[in-house]
Parts: sequence; structure tokens; C-alpha cells
Amino acid sequence: MCHADFMRDPEIIDTELMEISAITDDVVKLERIIAWCASHPDEVPFALHQFMGRRDKHSPETKET
Repeated sequence: MCHADFMRDPEIIDTELMEISAITDDVVKLERIIAWCASHPDEVPFALHQFMGRRDKHSPETKET
């Protein structure tokens, strides 16, 4: 169980999230996401931040008109 003042190495968290994202079956992926969040509730905000940052880096640039 995680404690509020302790977070695992960000590289480990990122590796776990990348492994989950590589799952092709959406039902299995959702189950793994739920299990991961339940196992590491203190790391969910960090994981969301990482995910949003990764998404922003890979999104195509849009031009404003």
C-alpha cells in the first residue's frame, strides 16, 4: 500500500503505464487500469499528469486562423 508521502520511482510508474497502454483488448486494458489505480491511489494524479503531457507532445500542431 502506498503512503501519501511516498511515491515510487517515476520510471517504474511510467513503465507500468506503458505496459498497460500496450494491451490491445480494451476490456483487459480497463481492468488493468482499474486494478492499477486501486493498488496505487496516491500515484494516480502523477499518472494522469504524465499521460496528459505525453498526449500533448504527440498531438498534431494546429494552426489558429
